[in-house]
Amino acid sequence: MSAVACHVAIISHDKDFREHWCAQLNRCALQQKNDLNISFIASSCDQAATLASDDGLLQAVVIDTATIDQAQQLSSSLKKLRAELSQFLTVADASPIADNFDELFARDEHNFNNVYRLIQSALQKRASTPFADALREYIYSAKDSWHTPGHAGGDSLRSSPWISDFYALMGEHVFNADLSCSVQSLDSLMDPQSVMQEAQKLAAKTFGAKHTFFVTNGTSTANKVVVQQLLGGGGKILLDRGSHKSMHHAVIMFGIEPIYLNPSLQPEYGVYGPVCRRDILAAIDANPDAKLLVLTSCTYDGLYYDLAPIIEAAHAKKIKVLIDEAWYAHGYFHPALRPNALDCGADYVTQSTHKMLSAFSQASMVHVADPDFDEHRFQENINMHTSTSPQYSMIASLDVARKQMSMEGYQQLSRCLAMSKRLRLEINQTQVFRVLELEDLLAPEVQGDGIRLDPTKVTIDTSASSYTGKQLQQLLFDQYGIQVEKTTHNTVSVLVTLGSTDSKVLRLIHALQQMASTAKTPSNTNQVIPLPAMSELKCLPKDAYFGDTEDQPLLDDSQKVNPSLIGRISADELVPYPPGIPLLVPGQVITQGIADYLLQLIKGKHVTEVHGLIYLDEEPMLRLVRD
Repeated sequence: MSAVACHVAIISHDKDFREHWCAQLNRCALQQKNDLNISFIASSCDQAATLASDDGLLQAVVIDTATIDQAQQLSSSLKKLRAELSQFLTVADASPIADNFDELFARDEHNFNNVYRLIQSALQKRASTPFADALREYIYSAKDSWHTPGHAGGDSLRSSPWISDFYALMGEHVFNADLSCSVQSLDSLMDPQSVMQEAQKLAAKTFGAKHTFFVTNGTSTANKVVVQQLLGGGGKILLDRGSHKSMHHAVIMFGIEPIYLNPSLQPEYGVYGPVCRRDILAAIDANPDAKLLVLTSCTYDGLYYDLAPIIEAAHAKKIKVLIDEAWYAHGYFHPALRPNALDCGADYVTQSTHKMLSAFSQASMVHVADPDFDEHRFQENINMHTSTSPQYSMIASLDVARKQMSMEGYQQLSRCLAMSKRLRLEINQTQVFRVLELEDLLAPEVQGDGIRLDPTKVTIDTSASSYTGKQLQQLLFDQYGIQVEKTTHNTVSVLVTLGSTDSKVLRLIHALQQMASTAKTPSNTNQVIPLPAMSELKCLPKDAYFGDTEDQPLLDDSQKVNPSLIGRISADELVPYPPGIPLLVPGQVITQGIADYLLQLIKGKHVTEVHGLIYLDEEPMLRLVRD
């Protein structure tokens, strides 16, 4: 394991000042306790941005400039570049100062031991994991368990002749960390007052929010909590029709009237894209009584909006904005990926901390910046959806993932972006497979909307080979031990995450090179039905879902689409997974295009898991609103 190292820059126009402070503080670092391996470096103000870009170990800056205005300008520019950096200011007088500095020092300070300790304390605070530390301390204290869960720290498995192999597979600490909410020293997710509260406050600071809440059953639940907060009693929502199915579940649960915003389609690759900005702005103007606008940014395929003008337009009508950033929790930590939703003024942001960062599956966060936020009621809404028996390892993983992004997010993402660049270059050099870029993924109607592509989402086009997306996925798994994220009929998508390594990159490139060398010319005999256009909504999703319904078969006697389905109203959500975007929602009319696409998903060469279908004697059925 490599040792930690922290660089702190003394930034000043005055060469003598910065070199004197560096020398004094480096002497203190040698003489005092220095667990973080802090060292001080000198920089001019002109070089500060370059230093911040080039030095991934930079953790803090001490800014010394001629005027407070200059200091605050430099501070703001560094925040845009490296949001996580701790910032300190030297001052000569008591002029008014913005609150974006961690600490102030007198410019003629002589007690450098104290300066060093204050800087060290700020970095230790960022590097702390209050909940994970408390959990570790409790585990190592080896308390006797007379409480739930029944395995009691793994004792029910350890000596069993039948299931001790599972204990050996998972390891003792998986069970030691699986504890009861009766352990008071670990705080309560239902009413955080100590270590969980502190961990959430640190997360809010790290991710740029006013409040942050940990969620242990995924962003699916986080989305429902936010919608319940703003529309739990019903009302009107402006909703990207291509949103994750959890948003549509919330519409059903709370009896909401959805104004659907149809996403752009790229049928050549089977990709849903962002909603056209013109359509969003028109919906905002036409529905000033809407309570909430919901968009997904970035999409599963990495497309993210120019959100600032959209959010500004919504706020002008007093409409709150929720951005589903399930796939973009990393966006705040590198200038190549900013601005993210919070930068652009979103009121609520949900993030899957497990998708791209280092948290366990199901571990997510809700970030809040709503100026009208009711914290008490939001906690109650979370409690309605959260288990009273939370998984503490999951909570600890959120704490640890937050720490990693705070201390090395920029450095890690710089590495990820370099790996993504290498993947794109070398995959394209196979001349059989190619990586789709922004212009390939954007539908014509959104090409002028300022949409960008997150390069950590790598979508590989298989059209020039004899492989479908599903076939390439299976061959990569069977022959090379490589598991990809998702496929369409002619694409395979891989994610470059914090867990990606140079060796994994090498093996993927090698596998694709080998497969390209044996690929045949595509026959083009397989007719692929493109993504269908969204159809009309005939009634509220809640009324369709809970109303009088009947089941009808998808297929007729000739194994083609049952013609009696066309024009009927679906009572269920039908969701191909991945990506989790509904093909049908309750209340939506079934068109021929939708029915044909559904048949292709379950009967064609590209069989896909579809949530919401009913099977009766192995025959697929649809639940319909009764005529």
